[in-house]
Amino acid sequence: MIDAETGWYFMHASIKAVVLVEDTVLLCRNPRGKWELPGGWPSKEDTTLAEVVRREVREESGLDVVVGPVVGAEILQIAKSGKVLIVAVRATVDGPVSLRISDEHSDLRFFPAGELPEDLEPGYADLVGAAAGFPA
Repeated sequence: MIDAETGWYFMHASIKAVVLVEDTVLLCRNPRGKWELPGGWPSKEDTTLAEVVRREVREESGLDVVVGPVVGAEILQIAKSGKVLIVAVRATVDGPVSLRISDEHSDLRFFPAGELPEDLEPGYADLVGAAAGFPA
């Protein structure tokens, strides 16, 4: 998209959490039938990446997380959304692990970080690997 005032190209940004529990990572089944990381668009109230991650993970899974560092950022082609800047942030669960699925996804579960499903959204495996300490 081109900004009308500046003429600069810009794109949407989605902040994703790589939620790790031991050697597993939380993934969500999206409406396109693909697995993805929990997360989403920043809201007007968010002032930090950590706020976005905590809010989105709580909304989508019921989990409270401790937010760590940014592990990567990629420009990905996401179906009908077009190009989206994905910023991935490492997170760990703060408290008991009891999942509550939201209406945004049809499934929610932990997968071994080294054995991700084949129908994972393109580009996400490298971000999981970076968070879990696997080579790209």
